[in-house]
Parts: sequence; C-alpha cells; structure tokens
Amino acid sequence: MIKLTRGHIGIGVIPSFLFGSLFALILGYEFNLYIFLWGFLIIFLIYASAAYINDYYDFEADQYNRQFGFSGGSGVLQKHPHLKGLTKILAIIFIILSLIFTVILSYYTFIPFWSVGFIAIGGFFSWFYSGPPIRFSYRGMGEFPHFLAGFMNTTWGYILLTGTFDLQILIFAIPFSLHLLNVILIFEIPDKEADIHGGKRNFIVNHGRKKSYLLISIIFWISTLYFMILAFSQWYVNYINFWILALISVIPSLYSSYTYLKKPFEQKKATFYAIRNAVALFTISIVILIYFISLQF
Repeated sequence: MIKLTRGHIGIGVIPSFLFGSLFALILGYEFNLYIFLWGFLIIFLIYASAAYINDYYDFEADQYNRQFGFSGGSGVLQKHPHLKGLTKILAIIFIILSLIFTVILSYYTFIPFWSVGFIAIGGFFSWFYSGPPIRFSYRGMGEFPHFLAGFMNTTWGYILLTGTFDLQILIFAIPFSLHLLNVILIFEIPDKEADIHGGKRNFIVNHGRKKSYLLISIIFWISTLYFMILAFSQWYVNYINFWILALISVIPSLYSSYTYLKKPFEQKKATFYAIRNAVALFTISIVILIYFISLQF
C-alpha cells in the first residue's frame, strides 16, 4: 500500500510547500516546529488521498501503461486488484483525517478556522481530478488542479507561519504554481498512448507531444520572466534577490526549448527528454530552496 503513494513524486512537490514557509521566515515570522509538522501531515494526507484515488479511478487507463518510473500509476492495483476497495476507503479516510487535523490545528493555534475550507478545497480537487462525476483529467481540465495545487502548497506553507493569506503570498506563489503545472505536463509525455486507450482528455491527448513540449517551454520562460519583473520592480528587494531566481530559472527554460527543437515526439525519445526536463525542474527547486535557506543566516 505504501507504493501507492508514489513517494518519489511526492518529494517532487514538497519544494512548493517549503517555499511558502521559507518566504514567511524571510519576512521575519517565527517558526513553530509543531505547527509546521502538523501542517505538513495535513498536506501529506491530501497528497496521499489523491495518489490512492487516482490509482483507483485510473485502473483501466493504467493497464495500458508501461510504468516509466516517474509517470503513470503505481501499478499496484494492476498486480493486486483485490486491493481496489481498500484503496478507495483509505483515500476517503485520508481526506476526513486531513479535515479533522485542520480543525484541531485551528482550535489550538493561531491558524484561522477558514483554513479548514482551504484544505477542503484541496481535498475536493484531489478526489475529483479522476473521480466521478467531475473527472477533471477526463474532461480536458486535468492540468488546472495541478496549477492550483502549486498555489495551495506554497500558500499553506506560508499560512502555517503567518496565520493569514495576503497579497504577498499570492504574488510570490505564481511562478511556483507554474512550475507544478509543468510537472503534470511533463508527466503526461510518456503516458500519451495509455491515456488515449484509457479515455483521458488531457493536454497530451488533445494536442500531442509537440504542442506539449512547446507549452512546457513557454511556461518555463513565463516563470523566468515573472522573476525578472519582480526583480525590476524591486519587490521585497531587501529580502530576496529575484535576479538570482530568474538566473536559476533560465536553466529549465533553456533545456525545455532545446528539447522542443530536438523534436522528441516518438514515445521512447519523448520519455527520455521528459525525464531530463523533470530532473532539471527538481534540481532548480532544490537550488532555490538552498538559496532561501541561506537567507536565514
């Protein structure tokens, strides 16, 4: 059952959560380890629920998947179909626990009670990404929940230290939301054939690998330009050097452009470059984390 969580993918989205907390620290807010860990447990439960319920409702589509390691389903239910019922039950339990834990956190700490609704929104999109009747990933809207997840991850990390939602975190979270949007676009690349057989209507199915790689490159360059705009405007210039973030962001932007020019549209070649684009994104996320941590000293 642990394999169902696809922990290696979870590790890839953790940086967006940490960015929010580190931004709050940079602005001078105090760090409370217990609140932070409790809040991380809540976001982990939402993520685990999404992983479980996606494997449950994507069971048919994943039968066509060759399991490329970082994309597609976990493959657990294909090998052990008797676990399907338990998987759905656990997904429901995880969402309920996340809401209960948020209520407890709000009751005993400065975290506002409206954060329960915030987490409920996360649970809603994690369930209906592939779950009926909405099934975002089967209706051409599967990428939106991932963009929203990037925003919510960063914002939740910020809320755990500040107890508030404000314009600062909205501005700060946008490029990291774009990065998480690219995560799903990259993960879709190897799964095109399986998604077609499974009846999905995501971007890769509707537009193909050529336009997917083009969109990935455009999004990376938009995030780079966004950091440059923040640098030009001197937004929180006394706290963060956004020129550094723009420079770091150029790396996946250039590589994604290089990938598009290589025209890797056949499955094997496309997967090769998708993995490297994912590695480039994860690498710069770690570098940005290191930069933010260095600002604490």
